[in-house]
Amino acid sequence: MPFMTQPFVDQLFVPVIVRFFFVFGIIGFVVGLGLIAEPVRMHRFFGLMNTWVSLRRSTKWLAVPRDISSTVRRYRHLIGLTFILLGAFSTGVLVTQIDVNRVVATLHVAAPHAFVAWIVDSMRWFLIAGNVLAIAIGVMLMVFPSFLHSVEMRVNRWASFRAHSLGADTENMGLDRWVESYPRVAGWLIAIVTLPVVVIYGLRLFAQR
Repeated sequence: MPFMTQPFVDQLFVPVIVRFFFVFGIIGFVVGLGLIAEPVRMHRFFGLMNTWVSLRRSTKWLAVPRDISSTVRRYRHLIGLTFILLGAFSTGVLVTQIDVNRVVATLHVAAPHAFVAWIVDSMRWFLIAGNVLAIAIGVMLMVFPSFLHSVEMRVNRWASFRAHSLGADTENMGLDRWVESYPRVAGWLIAIVTLPVVVIYGLRLFAQR
């Protein structure tokens, strides 16, 4: 597509990727040389750097279900009225006050006007649909609470990523032990693999200047 060759890709995305591979290629090459020349010191360095951080412990609170249905039922008229008023106001603004062409002109995106206008208009209609749904929920909260409750009972299913990610929090040290057993072999492999990366992306990086 023509917009993919615009300055956003050429001036931002590509240079970031080039610098990323160049820097981490240098780091990998230095690590490889270190394993070849000073394997004992490199193992000590790895021991200092390898600190296991468990996201499972720190994100436990995200996997705890919280039921607010009793509070919603207690204040259903106030919550329903809020949904209706805010949804109606937002829908009116999106329908009558948003000029797609003016928004596209304000964004100054280096892409075809028709494509950007399609994205903006799609987002506008997506928000309108969400507001209409909020209005419908507000009406059901105020007038048909039992029907809304039956719908919630059918669609509300608690899905915990925590229960399906037990293995993701297990330390896998097989590669580390192999490197510790054969440091110079691992060093040569790392150096041989990363040296072409450093050369290729280094030439491309300095050629851009």
